[in-house]
Amino acid sequence: MANSNNLEQSVQSLPLQSYYDSKNFEDELKAIWQNEWIYACHEKSLKEPLSFITLKISNYNVVILRDKNSELVAYLNTCRHRGSILCEEDSGKLKKNLLVCQYHQWSYNVSDGKLVKTSSFEIPANFNPDDHTLHKVQMQIWNGLIFINFNNKAKWDIDSSPFHTTRKMFQDYDDTVNKVGLENFEIGHTWQKTIKCNWKIFWENYSECLHCPNIHPELSDLVPVYSRRIMDIKDSPDWEELSKTPDPKFQGGLKEGAETWSSDGSAQGHKLKALSEVKDFPGHIYLTNWPSMFMAIFIDHIRIVRVTPIDKENMSLSVDWFFESATLADPKYDKKNVVDFATLVMGQDGDACELNQKGVYNPAAKTGTLMPEEYELKRFHDWLRQKVNYA
Repeated sequence: MANSNNLEQSVQSLPLQSYYDSKNFEDELKAIWQNEWIYACHEKSLKEPLSFITLKISNYNVVILRDKNSELVAYLNTCRHRGSILCEEDSGKLKKNLLVCQYHQWSYNVSDGKLVKTSSFEIPANFNPDDHTLHKVQMQIWNGLIFINFNNKAKWDIDSSPFHTTRKMFQDYDDTVNKVGLENFEIGHTWQKTIKCNWKIFWENYSECLHCPNIHPELSDLVPVYSRRIMDIKDSPDWEELSKTPDPKFQGGLKEGAETWSSDGSAQGHKLKALSEVKDFPGHIYLTNWPSMFMAIFIDHIRIVRVTPIDKENMSLSVDWFFESATLADPKYDKKNVVDFATLVMGQDGDACELNQKGVYNPAAKTGTLMPEEYELKRFHDWLRQKVNYA
């Protein structure tokens, strides 16, 4: 029997109460969301000077802006007067290089966060404006992607990639993302969805394909190996023998004739420049950065999904589709072909995650079980347990 990816035995999952327990959720916010590098957006979301976006992670709120000189800055979205929020909108554009609190009109220089004006008639002798500068948030840019960290002592110790893992069958393509020139892509479509589940349930669903044939019939047709309830041909104990069969079910990749993840499988004549010389492209490459995002690279486009918790039982997905400029400029290219297929799949995932959340509250159910094919779930759980004590 060839070595497979699978676990050698079943193992216990996280305690089911961790998907609704307030203390566990607060511990995760402090240990993970306040200390990990969190994906915020692509630089192209902030194209013009004085444009901004806000990022909400539960009750944490950040505003990321371009100042008048197009320099990127990030601050806690909190006025230093009495804590009012500065920017309520998800995105927008300021009229001048000032962040002005809507409540009492305290004004801050966008470039350095310094307080430049209050609404008081007199400034007390013991009041120092320099002590009321906006709280900066650490920010790093990698291939056009903006990451933030609430811990200002955290180190950006990432050499070539911020991704914790790629799906095992795609490890030979780990550096593909460095070659595609993502910083030069254009955002062709954006989609958001609120899912009524704990954020961890989303990542668990993402990490296995036991659910694929019944939850994703269309996807399982496009990616035949998924119809076998596995993500990778090596998830089968007899994969080596089966891989000799010239069938996508056992070879991996897309079904015969398909080029990309789209409603009809067609890439409509477009191919990313960086992939033009790649032989035997597997159809898709997944790269994951816990806890906040994953990237999927396809032959004609790239999709980035951002995950953020709203509270212990609700989360938000924010999805951007990226295309090369020439693709979007082609009047014959219909981006709806790829967008509709992906939103179908993600909608199905959302429904499954909500179904999962509904069942975890039964007091008699203490924990779940991970089966051999759920090795990626175990990796995720191990990562979580290194950071949070789940009693």
